[in-house]
Formats: sequence, C-alpha cells, structure tokens
Amino acid sequence: MPELITTIAAGNRDDLDTTLMRSGAEQAIDITRREGTLASIGDRSTEIGAITLSSPNSPAGVLIRLLGSAIADTPEARQAAERLVASLTREFPRQRIVLLDENDRIHLISGMVSMRRDWEASGDGWISDVIYNGYDGYRKSPDTELLEAAFCDNPILEHLDNDADRLGVLRVLARPEVLEIICSPERAQPVNDFEAFACHVAGAVCPMKGAGRTARPEQVLEAMKLHGLILQRLAQRLGVDEYPEEEPDPTEAPRG
Repeated sequence: MPELITTIAAGNRDDLDTTLMRSGAEQAIDITRREGTLASIGDRSTEIGAITLSSPNSPAGVLIRLLGSAIADTPEARQAAERLVASLTREFPRQRIVLLDENDRIHLISGMVSMRRDWEASGDGWISDVIYNGYDGYRKSPDTELLEAAFCDNPILEHLDNDADRLGVLRVLARPEVLEIICSPERAQPVNDFEAFACHVAGAVCPMKGAGRTARPEQVLEAMKLHGLILQRLAQRLGVDEYPEEEPDPTEAPRG
C-alpha cells in the first residue's frame, strides 16, 4: 500500500502541538483529494488510512522511519543510518563550493601524501591510502575542506617532491577565490601571516630554480610568474605591503 510522508521542520521542538499537526494534515489531505491531486475526483476506491505522527530526533531517525517497511529498527541499523547520513552530509553539503577539477585534487592530495611521509619518515604505501580513502580521506571531500587541509592546517608547499605537483599546486593557489577561502576567518587556522606563508610558497618555487633543477625553462618561467601573482594577491587580501621598505639603520651614516 502506498505511503505518503510529509515532513514539517520546526525551530523549537517544545512548540510542536501534535493535535494541531494532525488536524492540519487531515485538512490538507481533504483539500488535495477534493482537488484531484491526491486521487482522481470521484474516485471512491482509494481509501485514506490512519495518519501517524512521529518526531524523529535526527536525520538518521527520519531515514529509519522512511525505510520502516523494508528494514528492522535495531541499534545496528540506526548506527548504519547515522554513518550514511554523516557521509552524505560530508560529501554533499548544501553550500558546497566547486573550485577544483580532478587534476587539481590529485596535485593537492599528492602534496599531502608527501608531507605525511616526511613526518612519518616512512615511504609505506598505507600513508597514501589513508590520505585518499581513510576516515578523513580527501578523495571525495568538499573542495573547501581539501584547500584548508592543504594550505591552512599543514601547508604542503615545502613538501612537494616533483615539478608537476609544484606547478599544479601553484596554479591552484594563484586563484583569487582560493586565496579568499584559505584567508577566511571561517577556517580553523586561516592564513594571516604574509611573511610566513610567503616562505612556504618560496619552498615550492625555489627547487624549480636551483642548481639541480629538473624543470624545463618554460616551467621555471611559469613558476616565477605564479609566485609573483600569488604574493601580490595574498598581500592585497591581507592588506599588507608586498615588499615593505626597509627602515634605515639608525647607526648607519647618511648617504650622499
């Protein structure tokens, strides 16, 4: 038998009046039936059954209610529903911002893997698997979460170990919308120290210009252009002078 489920959101659970809710539901059903949107006008074969009111205390509870005819309401089922809802909420938030394509994500996650390997002093493959697919795996995480992890929590710029990842990450970082996100006070550890972060950026650029570099000339040129663009936009975002003038040394004799 088909089941019609109507959800009502209330800001305050204490203000819910089940009597009024039932009355309102009955009136709504009566109106829709008379207008022919619930059942064809004149149809006497469709019977409206009992109206059941429930007040689940979580999205997982709602899911259990919706699937009530198909699954058993057990503690194990509720735990599974909670895990599923948490996964959906994490991977598909309403305000999800999409800034990165698949290649961007690969470069950022590769940098995080390199960083973790440096910390763990281990090249074991399990580190990569954890970063990609673990409980906090970033393979399917929202873009803002990945950007925050890569640039705010533990900047990966100094840990990039190949030119492709260096250029890929620098291209991401040069985007104004990315700088806006990582400098936002909404982040747990926003980028707000221009000099410190500029050092991190230099950590990604310098290996491409050093004596033992493997980067091609055109890659070096792009890295240098991105470096300047990032510093310029970061300085504008943080409201600082990009290259502050040095104050004169009071012990130094005047020139001229």
